[in-house]
Amino acid sequence: MKIGIVSFHREPNYGTMLQAYALAQALRQCGVAAEYIHYSPWPKPPCWKRMAKQLAARLGRREKGEFAFFQSRPFRPTLRAFQHFLARHIPVSGTHYYADTVQRALHCYDRFLVGSDQTWSPLLNKPPYSPFTLSFVPEGSRRLAYAPSLGTTSPSPSYLEWLAAETREFAALSCRERTNCHLLSQATGREVTCVLDPTLLLTSTQWDTLARPSSLRPRSYVLAYILGEKPQPVAFAERVGAAMGLPVYYLPTRPCHLYHAHLLDAVGPDTFLGLIRDAACVVTDSFHGTVFSINYEVPFYSFTKRSGEQTDNDRILEVLSQLGLASRFREDADTTLSPPIDYAPLRHQLESLRASSWHYLRSCLQ
Repeated sequence: MKIGIVSFHREPNYGTMLQAYALAQALRQCGVAAEYIHYSPWPKPPCWKRMAKQLAARLGRREKGEFAFFQSRPFRPTLRAFQHFLARHIPVSGTHYYADTVQRALHCYDRFLVGSDQTWSPLLNKPPYSPFTLSFVPEGSRRLAYAPSLGTTSPSPSYLEWLAAETREFAALSCRERTNCHLLSQATGREVTCVLDPTLLLTSTQWDTLARPSSLRPRSYVLAYILGEKPQPVAFAERVGAAMGLPVYYLPTRPCHLYHAHLLDAVGPDTFLGLIRDAACVVTDSFHGTVFSINYEVPFYSFTKRSGEQTDNDRILEVLSQLGLASRFREDADTTLSPPIDYAPLRHQLESLRASSWHYLRSCLQ
C-alpha cells in the first residue's frame, strides 16, 4: 500500500515540517509507504514562466508571500537549514503536480490522506475548491484524514456546512480539536474522531533520535519561540529569564525579532528539537512550541499570536485544557509566574491519548 499525503510540508516553519515528518514516520511504523504530494493549487505555468522563476531565484530576487523575508540575507542560513531537513527527512513525490495535472497522481497511490497542521483552516481554504478536502480524488477512492486542524473552534456555519459536504465521502474522519470534532460530527451525521497532533504520536525518546544539540547557546537558558509580533511575550520571556537568572535566547521567526541580544542563527527543525528539550523554560505563542514542551516535559508559558483574535489561538487552549495545563496559558496583561509543572500525572493521560490515536490511524489503513 502507498499513501499520498496532502498537507503543508515545505514551509519554513518548525511545527509544519516536524508534523509532516511525524505523520510520515507514523505511517511507516504502520507498515505502509507514504509521501507528500508536491502540489500547487493553480494551473501548471508555461515553460517560459517556470524558467523566469528559476532565473529570478538564481539572481536572488525575493518571492512574494508570508515567508518571503526568508529570502533576505539575515534569514538565508535558517532557510538553508530548513531546505536541508526537507531534502533529508520529508518524503515528497518526485513529480510536481498542479490543479490541471493532479489527476495524474491518482494511479500512483492506493489511498489519499489529508494531514495535520491547519489544513482545514477557514483562512487557508477557499471554497468551493480546496486540495485539502481531497476533492480531486474521485468518489469511491479511499479518502482519509488524520488530525486536520481548523485553527479556530468558532468556524462560521457556512464554512462548516461546506466542509461537511466536502468530507462526507471520506472513509475515516478525524480532527485535532475536540470542539470541532463535535461540530463536524453534527454537520456530517457521522463519527469524527479526536486524535493527537502527529508530533505527539512520537515519544520524546523517538524524537531524540532526530534532535541535535545547538552549539550557539549556554548550558542553561530560557528559549523564546515567538511567531507573532506582539511585545508582551518578549517582555514576559525577559521577566522569566530575570527570575531564573538565565539568559533568554530567541529563535528569529520574523524580521522584528532580529534585534534581540541573543539570537540563534541557522536553526533547522532538528536543532529546534534540541533547543526545546534542553531549555530551562520555553515562552512561546506557537501550538507546536507548546506541544513539544509538553512532550519533553519542559516548563513553558503559552501566549496568543495576536491580540483580540480567536482564530489561531483556540487550538492552543484546546490542547492545554485537554491535558489539564490551562494555567500555563497567559493573556497579554498577565505577568504572573507559576510554580514548576508536575508532569507525572500527565504521563498516563498522554499515553492513553497516544494509544487511541495510534488505534485510529491503524484502523484507517485496514
